Amino acid sequence: MIFLKKLSPTNHATKQYLAWLKDSETQRFTDLRYQKFSIKKIKEFITEKNKSKNEHLLGIFLKEKKIHLGNIKIGPINFFDMTAEISYFIGDKKNWGKGYATEAIKKTIQIAKKIKIKKLKVTGFEINLASKKIIEKNGFFREGKLKSELIYKKKRYAAFIYAKII
Repeated sequence: MIFLKKLSPTNHATKQYLAWLKDSETQRFTDLRYQKFSIKKIKEFITEKNKSKNEHLLGIFLKEKKIHLGNIKIGPINFFDMTAEISYFIGDKKNWGKGYATEAIKKTIQIAKKIKIKKLKVTGFEINLASKKIIEKNGFFREGKLKSELIYKKKRYAAFIYAKII
């Protein structure tokens, strides 16, 4: 249903991508919600990640139409311990709830194995039930809890650290 590929600053820093980053609903559970964006900043971000040795930014694309749905990132990678974090979002809201994030994580786990990562970690917020379900479907277990980590609508919520040994 989907494929992952490296993003190009020229081809993928689009008005659509910018709209995802400016959409408060799309970004409400990400660290991106604190930042201001422009096409120029997106191009710089993609370029920086493409040059990075310890982060891999990939676009999530719908196979049949080659539509960019969102992104997934591995990193930072700790090469000494061979651990890494992953983060992701589906920016195209009409494609929420269709299993694309679950599939993207499955594919990302395979990429992580190829680069010899032994443990993956992902943070999920207690209020983000959809993400919790996606993470757990991919075999991640809850390893820790950070109390009062997220402020959403003037209320504090916990974050859970999930991990998977691969």
